[in-house]
Amino acid sequence: MLSNPAKGHLLAIFTILVWGVTFSSTKILLPDFAPTEILFIRFFIAYVFLSLLCVKLHTQRITFVSFSNEILFILAGLSGGCLYFLAENVALLYTTASNASLLVAINPFFTGLLFAFVYGKKLSRFFILGFFVSFVGIFLVIFQGELSLQIYPIGDLLCILAGIIWSVYTLVLEMIFARFKGISHLVILKRIFFYGLLFTLPFTLYQSGILQGDFHTLQDFTRYTKVSNLANLFFLGLIASGLCYLSWNASLKLLGSLKASAYIYSVPVIGVIAACVSLGEVLSVYIIIGGILTLLGLFLSQRG
Repeated sequence: MLSNPAKGHLLAIFTILVWGVTFSSTKILLPDFAPTEILFIRFFIAYVFLSLLCVKLHTQRITFVSFSNEILFILAGLSGGCLYFLAENVALLYTTASNASLLVAINPFFTGLLFAFVYGKKLSRFFILGFFVSFVGIFLVIFQGELSLQIYPIGDLLCILAGIIWSVYTLVLEMIFARFKGISHLVILKRIFFYGLLFTLPFTLYQSGILQGDFHTLQDFTRYTKVSNLANLFFLGLIASGLCYLSWNASLKLLGSLKASAYIYSVPVIGVIAACVSLGEVLSVYIIIGGILTLLGLFLSQRG
């Protein structure tokens, strides 16, 4: 039998491996779908999947007790299910994908700072050292020896904001776990996705043009007949959202938020490798060295 920490590490590894592939999967969908449409559809598929699981497994429901309890789910849905992805997607309009990957990957450090501020937890020297080693590795993977980092104020600030928003989501999850002990992660996540869908809907209607009276996108059913589109939508909805949010929440609970969050360092590395495999991009020596450094930084962070 595996220990709880071992289970937590395996769940985190599975989650990050899948999330690293989502960049390539989303890129394939972008010619036919707006970014907010992709987000709404993947969360809708995940919500239906989680709802069916709840019925199948006869899980316990969370009844409305007080607004202070419900506000936690609202904040989790708003931050982790809506604002994080919106900030990241809008940022890509104003900055490069390289800058975005680098800046969003700083998220575990923001999480550490936020938890240190809220709970008074001191960051260990291993956690800080791991961050710097991983950051160097991520930099090598993304820029591959070409020191051409440029600053795009609006986009780069939005990327940093996205990282802070995800840290807030992690903190809110910690509060939910503490307040709803014994409640299935499945039920908790279903409630969070409900609010995520609710907050995402207005942005989706606006970006698709429906609010402006343009129903052309809504009537374009041909994009749903493409096998690649359907495969990627269901991958993002069932696997990357439904299963991976479950596995990520479980890893946060088993490992603790700081140790689990450190796995996010690996997302850009996996994303680049996935692009090499699926999109034909070149695997260079910088990617290999950067990947090793990122994993070393991740290992150091786990010792904290």
